[in-house]
Amino acid sequence: MTPTTGSPGASLRTTFLAEWTRLTTRRILWPTLIATLLFGTAGPALVLAAAEPAAAGAADGMVPSLEQLADPGGGTEIFRTATAFAGTLLFALLCGVFALEFSRGTHRTMLFAQPRRVPLLVGRLAALLAFAAAGLALAELLTWVAARLLAPAFDVDAGSWLGPRSAGAALTDYATVLMWVTGYTAFALVLAVLLRSVPLTLTVGIAWAGPFEHLVGDSLTAGREYFPGLLLEALGRGGTPDVGATRALLTVAAYSAAFLALSATAFARRDVTS
Repeated sequence: MTPTTGSPGASLRTTFLAEWTRLTTRRILWPTLIATLLFGTAGPALVLAAAEPAAAGAADGMVPSLEQLADPGGGTEIFRTATAFAGTLLFALLCGVFALEFSRGTHRTMLFAQPRRVPLLVGRLAALLAFAAAGLALAELLTWVAARLLAPAFDVDAGSWLGPRSAGAALTDYATVLMWVTGYTAFALVLAVLLRSVPLTLTVGIAWAGPFEHLVGDSLTAGREYFPGLLLEALGRGGTPDVGATRALLTVAAYSAAFLALSATAFARRDVTS
């Protein structure tokens, strides 16, 4: 990153471009493409294999029924369902990556070239989410194609997967998954900025979003309605009996905005010593 002393807007653009360039290097781009290809082929097979008729389906609704998959949006619902299974893994990965940047002194080094802290944080995060958005678009396309090819083998009628309704469902599922990724990113970032330790961030993050939220959520409805981790799970599943899809989306968006604001404030005011 070249030194910059311009306006906050110019600093943000410079940081965004520098981070985007780093993310699109072969060292990161090729593993990402390979992982996307594997997900786009394995994900549909797993979801289709787990799907059952509505009368025999699981009560928790983790996997759509065969009848739901035959709807116009069934092809991209497979994409959304497959991504939802990876929530814990994604959260742990983001916690580790963000916290590791403090341990390695990444931010301290970058601040020599880019002293504006908030544009630095926002620019890097914007580039990461833009990279994720591109990857998700490719993953959704690959998932749909693979699911379309595999559907007959699992007795799913995919004849209605083309048309205006299918396109609308595809956009909705894509936006849902992108908000889901953004929510996990904001959650992991705020923990990393506040704790600044890989072991501590991973321990607190996974313990909170995993056992603690689920134990409380199993006994209190309020936990399922307000805990960020459970809301992200509900969003990934397209809503639950306790929290509808729209409410989950709006609440996750509010949490994401609050987490990002807290992260920017803490990053701007606290000393970066590592």
